[in-house]
Formats: sequence, structure tokens, C-alpha cells
Amino acid sequence: MKNEIKLIVSDIDGTILDSHHRLDPKLQKVVKLLKEQNIPLVLASARSPKGIIPLVKDLDMLEFPLVAYNGALIGYLEDEVFQVLSEQTISGHELRCILDLLKKYFPTISVNLYSGMDWLVATADQWVKSEAAITGETPYVCQLEEFVKKSPSVHKLLLIGDEAENVSCFAFLQEQSFLETSFYLSKSNYLEVTHKEVSKEQALHFLTDYYGLFLEQVMAVGDNFNDLPMLKAAGLGIAMGNAPEEVISQVDTKTLSNDHHGVSTAIEKYVLLKIEN
Repeated sequence: MKNEIKLIVSDIDGTILDSHHRLDPKLQKVVKLLKEQNIPLVLASARSPKGIIPLVKDLDMLEFPLVAYNGALIGYLEDEVFQVLSEQTISGHELRCILDLLKKYFPTISVNLYSGMDWLVATADQWVKSEAAITGETPYVCQLEEFVKKSPSVHKLLLIGDEAENVSCFAFLQEQSFLETSFYLSKSNYLEVTHKEVSKEQALHFLTDYYGLFLEQVMAVGDNFNDLPMLKAAGLGIAMGNAPEEVISQVDTKTLSNDHHGVSTAIEKYVLLKIEN
């Protein structure tokens, strides 16, 4: 039936990971039950593929695609090689302009560049070390401007700094009227930069086409403002209990928090129990 859930798309940080960045221990069993019903669980995150793949392996769902960089790169791992299904990179011209502006006006902000599977930084500062501890990734240290000249295929920039400085940087970059690039704060001190066509909502549309489904057959789960378009587009949009009230108020329903098995509980309630009945 058209209104049966046949695909689940979930955010990662603050959603399937608890406040200590640990995977929901109930999720492995839930994924096994989903696979028995041929219902994919796709992880969608601002993380790079390298930051998502260990979780996919832990959950034993390598056969499912993953959505990296909020949808700028979608693919799956096959024989330890990442196979690209869809990608959208930042305009080379606008990327170079952004890097020049950051160097001139915001030299203390940590600039993290993501290209395919690679994370590149100019220096391993405190913000880089903190991000590495969360994701388990190790960045390459290099001259970012030189890298961009040789390989302009960049899927995302992540700008990290003090909250006040990042908010100021966000406002400044928006005022520059870049035509092909979008900027948004994923945290108070995390500024994400991608092509303007990139979003989890667009990734959701890609996945429904990929699986030959309707949006009404998709359940999406997330915890923050960047998840909202995806949650509102899905047939069933569920906010985590730890999500801001402004997010919860705009979606279909909410589940428990990420520290209380919110995703597993939602899947059991809205998918698995309905199958049993």
C-alpha cells in the first residue's frame, strides 16, 4: 500500500548517536528486523562518508546507500570502494572567492574542506582535533588554496570558530550574494557551506526515485533545523525528543530523545509493530 513505510532515512548526530556520540545499542536488532522486511535504513548526515561508514558497518547495512555532506554526495561502499550515485560540488569560482574572503576577514576561523572521502585542513587546530575526536577521522594537512587549484571538486566546507565569530561570518558571507552557494549554521559555531541545490530534502527525493517509492512511504527522523525540510517532505516526519521545540512543532510527531533510544522506539512503533498487526 502507498501509505506503508518502505524506507527510513535518519540523521546521525543527536539522532542515532546519544549525547556521548555512542550508537543506540538497540538499533542493531531493529535493523536486522527491517532487513527481513526489505526496508532500508539510510543514514543522512553532514558528515563525510568516512564519518558514516563505520556506523553503517556496525549496523551491518552496507547494502544501503548513505547520504554524506547533507546530500552533496550519495553512494555506497562496495569492496572498500565508495561508489557514487549522486553528487553536487561547490562552484570552483565561488569556492576560491570564499577562501579568499575567509583568509582576509576571518583568519582565525577553522576552515575544513571536504572532497569525496577526504577531509583537508590548513592546520590541525583545536577545532579540528575536536571534530576528529567526534567523527573518528584524520584530516590531511595541506595548503587549501593549492588543493583547490588542482582539484576543484569540493563537496562541503565546514567553518568552525567561536559562536559570535561564526555568526558574524555567516551574516557576512550571506551578504556577498553568492549565486550558487548556500550557508547555514548546523550548530551555533558550525557553519556549513555547500552548493545551493544540496539539502537532505533533495536527498530524500533522490532516494525515493532510487527505490521506486512515493514520499508517503518514507519515514524520516532528525533532531535539528537542517533536518526540517526532509522531515516535512517525508510521509512521516519524526523529531527527536531532544530537538528544539521549533522543530518538534513543525513535524508529524516526536519520539524519545537520543539518550533514550528514540530512533529504535520510533521504528518499532511506526514500522515494525504495524507490520506485525
